[in-house]
Amino acid sequence: MVDIFQQASRDMISTRIKTMSSESYIYKGVKIESDDNGVRIFNTKGNGDYYVEISSREYSIFKDKGWKLGCYVISISNNRRILNKINEKISGETNLNRIQSISRYRDTIINKFLETIKLLQDEIRREL
Repeated sequence: MVDIFQQASRDMISTRIKTMSSESYIYKGVKIESDDNGVRIFNTKGNGDYYVEISSREYSIFKDKGWKLGCYVISISNNRRILNKINEKISGETNLNRIQSISRYRDTIINKFLETIKLLQDEIRREL
């Protein structure tokens, strides 16, 4: 994970956060943090107001594919989950104004989703 942290630190797009006890980088809803406990990766778009450490399967993606590709995979997964929730809300809604509002939000998430897929494809092409 130290190698992945170094990749994040060299990534000019990731946002750096430095505290007295840790250093971290955030990109596309993913936070990698190095502190006295080691290096951990969190999904900032998990359920609730707190960051959730990623699963062992997701750690494998970062180990195999690196910082940026790992962030893209997590971001795409997050957007799919959000889109599923939005579609559930729309199907149960009867108020037209509320449906239109939710639909506008869905369009925003779809645009983020498509943008991230394009970034992922561009990154894969660069690696070939």
